[in-house]
Amino acid sequence: MNSSARLSDVCRFQNGGTPSKGIERYFTGDIPWITGADLVGQIALQARSFITEEAIASSATNQVPAGTVLLVTRTSVGKVAIAGMSLCFSQDITALTPDAKKLSAEYLVHFLRTKQDHFTKHARGATIQGITREVVADLEIPLPSLEEQRRIADILGQAETLRTQRGQALAHLDTLTQSLFLDMFGDPRSNSKGWREAPVGALTDCIVPGRDKPKSFSGGIPWITTANLVHMGATLPLADALGLSQAEIDEVRAKVIPADSVIISCVGDLGVVSLAGVPMVINQQLHSFQCGAELNNLFLMHSLSFQKAFMLAKASSTTLPYMNKSVCNSIPVLVPPLALQQTFATRIQAIEALKVTHRTALAQLDALFASLQQRAFAGEL
Repeated sequence: MNSSARLSDVCRFQNGGTPSKGIERYFTGDIPWITGADLVGQIALQARSFITEEAIASSATNQVPAGTVLLVTRTSVGKVAIAGMSLCFSQDITALTPDAKKLSAEYLVHFLRTKQDHFTKHARGATIQGITREVVADLEIPLPSLEEQRRIADILGQAETLRTQRGQALAHLDTLTQSLFLDMFGDPRSNSKGWREAPVGALTDCIVPGRDKPKSFSGGIPWITTANLVHMGATLPLADALGLSQAEIDEVRAKVIPADSVIISCVGDLGVVSLAGVPMVINQQLHSFQCGAELNNLFLMHSLSFQKAFMLAKASSTTLPYMNKSVCNSIPVLVPPLALQQTFATRIQAIEALKVTHRTALAQLDALFASLQQRAFAGEL
């Protein structure tokens, strides 16, 4: 049976600090100094600031060697990585140096990643959330042999790499859609390719939401708000989504927008754009367009996504930015040949199909990784 130990018994803890920002010479050295924001990925290899030996001596920061485990204990609590170089760190980070005879750093990192819920539960602070050293130090970590720890860390590391690669592929596809639009049509904000331009309201029909919120939700026609929108994708109701009957819709004089309508947010976070995946009712914070003969709906959705600066400039602002019907309908859109728009839409649909494949695979990898983590620290891997 494997033994276990409190982290305080098998790790040395060190706090960080920030040299005075008011003394410029402190930040003219060559020693990396990082904050929680610099912890990206599994290895900390980049720093945005570099300090001097004098800065270290004059502050609470500490310099640690490569291989030290770094845990964010303020702000983005729970982020963890291994130092890929000798570095110093801010008070947002706690450094853990494991006893090399008892505990592998890589194994410790994976263990700490399983404790995100624990850290979140114990975080305190009105403006800046943080956890105390004791929250970490009192954790009980299983201690199989070092050889077994390395085996577990290797398995989890390989699974994590697969998840990262799949996530990067998804991010690349997101970038590809914008690049494709710019390549085919140019930037709508400058109309660099000289297409005909028109206000969106001149090329579409629009359905304005009713003023009153329904009093009850007992039907199957989805009720959609800004929070429900899938930005740059198709919005479909979730299993627990609110729904309306036709009688409830008629009672408040609301209207059902057809599937494939382009939806845009017009209050608060302006310019969130989506397609209606099914017929639905939208609330007052949204506006919908139904494309006429000169516009493809996928093209319109992507075109509108470039116009946030226009929206902010034209919006009224009280407590929240607000675009009325006239402003929504005045947003400029390019009008390239419909055949070219449809070619774009076909390519976008192919990219979206790839995204679905990647998302499915990523979900499977996430489930596998969670299972491996659970089994690893239960002694079952």
